Amino acid sequence: MSLRRYCRLDPASGPRDPPHPPLAKGGSAAAPPPCLPLSLSPCLFASLACLLLAGCGTASAEPQLPVRTVAMWTIPSEGLKAPSPRAVHVGLKQELFVLDNAGRVLVYDRDGRLLRQWWMPEYSAGRPEKIFQFRDGRLGVADTHYHRAVFFDEDGNVLSMLGSQGTEPGQFIYPVAIVEDDDENFYICEYGGNDRVQKFDKEGNFLLQFGRCGTEKGEFQRPSGIVWREGKLYVVDAFNSRIQVFSDTGELLEVLADGNETAALSSPYDIAANSQGELFVVEYGAGRVSKFDSTGKLLGRYGSMGSDQGQFLTPWGIAVDGQSHVYVADTGNRRMVALKF
Repeated sequence: MSLRRYCRLDPASGPRDPPHPPLAKGGSAAAPPPCLPLSLSPCLFASLACLLLAGCGTASAEPQLPVRTVAMWTIPSEGLKAPSPRAVHVGLKQELFVLDNAGRVLVYDRDGRLLRQWWMPEYSAGRPEKIFQFRDGRLGVADTHYHRAVFFDEDGNVLSMLGSQGTEPGQFIYPVAIVEDDDENFYICEYGGNDRVQKFDKEGNFLLQFGRCGTEKGEFQRPSGIVWREGKLYVVDAFNSRIQVFSDTGELLEVLADGNETAALSSPYDIAANSQGELFVVEYGAGRVSKFDSTGKLLGRYGSMGSDQGQFLTPWGIAVDGQSHVYVADTGNRRMVALKF
């Protein structure tokens, strides 16, 4: 099968929310039409073979994650609308920071009680996709459709903004994820033709970049989630359906779950790590959570595509707290899910 790459997107004419692989009945990602317009596809569908394999595995042979408790809650309505969560992050005080598709930042305790909320500075062009709390308490938001990062204090006051639309160092097209390393440098992933990772120092000065749009090792098709663990960056490469591991200088160290049918991923959208270094990945294309060790060995899966308990519908985000609770932004079902394995 010949794989096609779609790596160009004009942000001025692009969609308000990024397109995703269509879902077939039964929940697996369906094949895209044979010729999809470039203006609708920021690096989408290039790894069709991986998506098809991920949707056709023998689930009974896969290790399953036993779940001790499950809790679910919906987020506050906005007028007559019922917004969906699209990102979740556990902060320094074990608070849950949630982004929704109304354009709000919602802060919860671990029991799902809403503590406070605020709006993004702008949101008519599109909503942000990831949030992260830095060691100094700042909150960094990948303000995707405004091609920038926005930094807040813990009460929602805007402290600063970084970036503008473009392809030069320090500019972005659809920034989608953000994380900090042990030296207080931070990294921002982006897509839409700028499928790369940029590194900045604490003050926001550009340091380096790595990656480009493509299917080869070290290349990305929507690097939509990133986590820092023990001196390494783990990046979920959504439409190449794999995890790529880099050093802090951008050197590719290894590729996980790539070409391995027993550990195949289906559009992984986000990644988190617990204190033991185990990785939790949420899969947009399969409606499930997959757990790996740091070498990429599959430890178990939980969930399937759907709307019942134990199912997820196009989930976007995942986070892990200090007590090993796993939180999932179950976007298509318009709910948050808390799991204890």
